[in-house]
Amino acid sequence: MTPLLLGGEMPHWSDHSPARGALLRELVATAHGHVLVVGPHDPGLVDAIPARHVTVLVRGVPDANALASRWAGRSGVQVCCGSLEKLAAVPAYDTVVALDGLDRTGSTETADLPWAAAVAQLLAVLRPGGRLLLSLANPVGLHRLYAGAGVPDDAQWSGYPAVDPTRPAGLEPLRAHLRSAGLDVLRDWSAYPSPQSPTVLVNEDALSEPALHGYLTSALRRAGLPGGPLIADPRPLAADLLRQGLATALAPAWIVAAAYPGHHPSPLPDGFLTDGQLVRTSAGWTLSAASGPIPAGACLHDALLAAARIGDQPEFRSLLTTWQSGPHATIPADALLLTPDGALHPLAPPPDSPAPNSPAPSSTLSPSGTPSAPGTPSAPGTHSPSGAPSASGTPSPPGTPSASAADGTLPLHRLAAALQDEGLAHLWPAEGTAELLAAMSGHPDSTPPAARPTPTTLRELTAAHDRLAQRLAEAQTQLTWYEQRTATLQSDLSRAHKIITVLKATAGGRAATAVLGGVRRGKRLATSALRRFR
Repeated sequence: MTPLLLGGEMPHWSDHSPARGALLRELVATAHGHVLVVGPHDPGLVDAIPARHVTVLVRGVPDANALASRWAGRSGVQVCCGSLEKLAAVPAYDTVVALDGLDRTGSTETADLPWAAAVAQLLAVLRPGGRLLLSLANPVGLHRLYAGAGVPDDAQWSGYPAVDPTRPAGLEPLRAHLRSAGLDVLRDWSAYPSPQSPTVLVNEDALSEPALHGYLTSALRRAGLPGGPLIADPRPLAADLLRQGLATALAPAWIVAAAYPGHHPSPLPDGFLTDGQLVRTSAGWTLSAASGPIPAGACLHDALLAAARIGDQPEFRSLLTTWQSGPHATIPADALLLTPDGALHPLAPPPDSPAPNSPAPSSTLSPSGTPSAPGTPSAPGTHSPSGAPSASGTPSPPGTPSASAADGTLPLHRLAAALQDEGLAHLWPAEGTAELLAAMSGHPDSTPPAARPTPTTLRELTAAHDRLAQRLAEAQTQLTWYEQRTATLQSDLSRAHKIITVLKATAGGRAATAVLGGVRRGKRLATSALRRFR
């Protein structure tokens, strides 16, 4: 297969960090008819599209060649290379997929299209009754608020997205823009923890449902971390945003499914999560992988932290004992729901059980076009227009679960790390917190203490530095006290020695010394005589 060059293609450019992930694969599986995929998408997403005719548009020639080689044996797939504005404005597609957004559809060979013009170009190729799957990254999303300072890579040559006056400044303006273009908004979702690789997709109705706050808090805590350097772990704040009704406004991205008026037989779920698809039924909110409605309640992890913050030791000990004495002791606290009657409802299988509906990892294309094995990290750096990699390395893939979730860390050790990292370090010892929790639950931990995971954010690194500085200060204080005590004892001994020397020089001292010498000689003679007698 040879890529079709439309114009505006970049001969030496390759886009990294495409839209990817299991949830996006589920979403693109709803596409039908002739499908157009615009922008960098993981090849696994295109493989998940059930349509017989798929057209993929990328801007880099190396990417186009790699994709053409990958699908050389698949009929019905066409790879195009060029900028979006070079695409013929002919309504030829039943579904248009732009889950990477529109920021990477332009080219250095052409002028940057405003966001509204790029959307108009997509709508121009959409047939009547066709469906649009569009993602919009939030410039002030939670992933940006907690992002650390970094050097912009070569891909960020265009203007800052927030300065585009045609770009919607929120989910509601996005919906309004699509409605004004004649589309019906079928469903929209807030994406966490990152725009390119979300592990939680939930619509606004579900996020504002009080009965779901406990479950969604658990889902957000288990969502993983966005890629790149972080100032702090954003997941605790995501749970607070949910309670304050700001989870939609500060989501890292929004994904909208919109269509021209017509018959749309396949309804879309209210949410895509690793636990299953979230659907609202007459019985309540349910998951596709569950047998019944999701119970109302609170995330056990947050309930334990809340009791610890207010110093309610009886409540904390009761929750801890109920958890560790029951059948769910091996399930992390952030995967358990505490119902109003005090029962624990598991939201994830135990660590040794496979997760329901867990998809197999898909391979990704390396910059050279060779499919890499599942789990293989992409090559560091991004390619500049000249083809040379940039100096800045590629961050860890967004949506990657934290170390405590992926390395088999025991649940109590995860809770101990949370107590240290979420503002409660001053109430718990720096070392041995997990062992203390095990003793409080009535099940002393016989396993050796686990090493604390390597800090991944600036806040964790600062907290670890502060803990080490405090321990060093305490050790320095003890050392100073021991040195002072030793000096005092040496001074007292020297003084006592001088007093004894002076006393020995007096008449009484000499007499006492003579008497003591006589007694010692008599004791030796008596001992010698006793030996001879025996």
